[in-house]
Amino acid sequence: MAIDDARPCPCGSGLLSRWANDARGIPLARVCPKCEDEKLSHYRPEVLTNSNYDADEDIDGD
Repeated sequence: MAIDDARPCPCGSGLLSRWANDARGIPLARVCPKCEDEKLSHYRPEVLTNSNYDADEDIDGD
C-alpha cells in the first residue's frame, strides 16, 4: 500500500483520508474533512504556513 492510497480516516468517521503536510511538505497526520482542524490544531501555526520555521524539537530522539 502506497503512502497516498485512499483509506478510511483513523479518526473513525468512515470518510476517506489524506495526508496533511507541513509547510515543508513533511507528512504530519492522516486527516479527513471532519477531523482536519482538530488534528492540525496541535501544531504551531508557523509549521503549517512558513517553510522556514524553527525546528528545535528533538526529531530523532536519543
